[in-house]
Amino acid sequence: MTAPFQSNSNMNMDDHVDGTIADALRMDNPKSFFLFAGAGSGKTRTLVNALEHIQRRFRDILRLRGRQVAVITYTNAACEEIIRRTKYDPLLVVRTIHSFAWQQIQGLNNDIREWLRETLRRQIDELEDEEAKGRPGTKASIGRLARIESKRHRLDRLDQIKTFTYNPNGDNRERNALNHSEVISIFSSFLQSKPLMQRLLVEKFPFLFIDESQDTHGALVDALLTVQKAHAERFSLGLIGDTMQRIYSDGKERIEDEIPEGWEVPEKKLNHRSPKRVVRLINKIRSSADVHTQEPRDDAIEGWARLFVFPTATPDKPGLEQRIREYMAGVTEDQLWNTIDDCKILTLEHHMAARRMGFEQMFEALASVEEFRTSFLDGTFGPTRLFTHCVLPLVTAQQKGDKFTATRVLRELSPLLSKDSLKASQKPADQLAAAQSAISKLMHLWDMGTPSCGQVLISIAETKLFEIPDRLKAVVAVLTSSSENVKPEDERADPQSEDMAALVRFLECPFSMIEPYATYVAHQAPYDTHQGVKGLEFDRVMVLMDDSEARGFMFGYDKLLGGKEPTASDLKSQQEGRDSTIERTRRLFYVTCSRAKMSLALVAYTDNPGAVRKHVLNSGLFDDAEVFLALPN
Repeated sequence: MTAPFQSNSNMNMDDHVDGTIADALRMDNPKSFFLFAGAGSGKTRTLVNALEHIQRRFRDILRLRGRQVAVITYTNAACEEIIRRTKYDPLLVVRTIHSFAWQQIQGLNNDIREWLRETLRRQIDELEDEEAKGRPGTKASIGRLARIESKRHRLDRLDQIKTFTYNPNGDNRERNALNHSEVISIFSSFLQSKPLMQRLLVEKFPFLFIDESQDTHGALVDALLTVQKAHAERFSLGLIGDTMQRIYSDGKERIEDEIPEGWEVPEKKLNHRSPKRVVRLINKIRSSADVHTQEPRDDAIEGWARLFVFPTATPDKPGLEQRIREYMAGVTEDQLWNTIDDCKILTLEHHMAARRMGFEQMFEALASVEEFRTSFLDGTFGPTRLFTHCVLPLVTAQQKGDKFTATRVLRELSPLLSKDSLKASQKPADQLAAAQSAISKLMHLWDMGTPSCGQVLISIAETKLFEIPDRLKAVVAVLTSSSENVKPEDERADPQSEDMAALVRFLECPFSMIEPYATYVAHQAPYDTHQGVKGLEFDRVMVLMDDSEARGFMFGYDKLLGGKEPTASDLKSQQEGRDSTIERTRRLFYVTCSRAKMSLALVAYTDNPGAVRKHVLNSGLFDDAEVFLALPN
């Protein structure tokens, strides 16, 4: 709970930031800015203050000219919070990145069609070149030919599409729908290549703010920087964020290095969230990455931070973690540590949560592909959404005998019972019978145990129960093809592409993995990660770090905390200023630790507990009394 203002406190140390931004926000000769706002610094409050300044000063002139103010945020929840705090003012357009991008290109059907035509032709040419170099009849060849056919089919239909559609929160499987990545790519491309699009954007939105700018798609940030440079005299671009909190791979890397001269670069230094001990810790964590530091509020509690280091081979880790929570309850005199639901348990890497929740095989199949990773982990990946949003609700309803829910799922999501198919059918009863037959065929798979995702997909493809995403159509061709006459040496000489191989491995997973995965990406599980809690805060935070469970997958806390030596590749990446395992892990470590409002327990499993203890003491991350190699009595 926020303490009342005290004149002798440091509560006003960042007040000048709002003034700096207000001075930049002018209708004549505006300035752009990059606001550096670390964890818990109240960046949303500053953003709202900037919007309220515009509302007071420029409402009349903006409305007279039919202009608005744009705010791009990362999540729907963040949008709703800003809209609520600015009193639902129609002067402000607050949207997620995909929603805003679509708003700008919606209706530009001819331009979208030509962009798709050029893109599809290029993709087809690339696949045909690969096919010419490959071996006929291999799984790779079957997949390529299926993808070529799918893209040619879409290319041939382009001229039949009069209006393109898109739903930022949907699956977009309709023939005239764009997918999520296409919307961002098209908008970014149009901004870079079409001066008219730039002028339209600037004329409509003389002020545009981007929250979490470090995680906004890099191509779009580049495009908006191009717009700002071309229209600096009448367009103010406000970027808000913290480079230490960049967690998405498609975000703008080292955005602070791209800020042009002449921009305002204010910085918020006060941390309103965390206790003094946690602020000292997160300052130390980032000290090897940059020079930014924060100060805790004068009225902040001292708080607690403890590090527990145990061998990787420790048996019954969940049981040990419960005993650690019991210890934290005692040392903090906060009995809510004893209840797992009153603590936020964060894993430094998704792989740990996947292993503990039972969808490890599925995670390893898909998260290893850079192109898939972000959307797979935030639940928007088309191939998995088919299972989580269509198949799982239907199967669950059928198994529970819930006919109402099953019927609703079919009417909303199955092409067999869509309004168009029922209207086009001379006998709607036949469509109902086809749907029932498709359900029976699907549910029959469970008669012999739990089917694989591939078996489920083949059943759906055969009955047309649900629309199959394009990415999976090629995989269906691979799964249903016969390769008896293909020589093993041909398969080895012409291996499947990384993305196709990953999808095949995913479809080998049992369908039983879909439900825990769906629970995880919906943030309804006891475990969460840096992405799921971005922008959130919790009284009690426990961070679990275990490279043996995470498999060193993109991250490695053991290297960060001194349990292992950095590799030559890590050192080379650091020297060349490129992202490395250590830097990625440092950012995640910072984000997870900075969620704590009262107390923080870090649990590290390592093959070298002594080395970790020595490193964290020598580096000043922890004091001797805060590090435990065994639970105190």
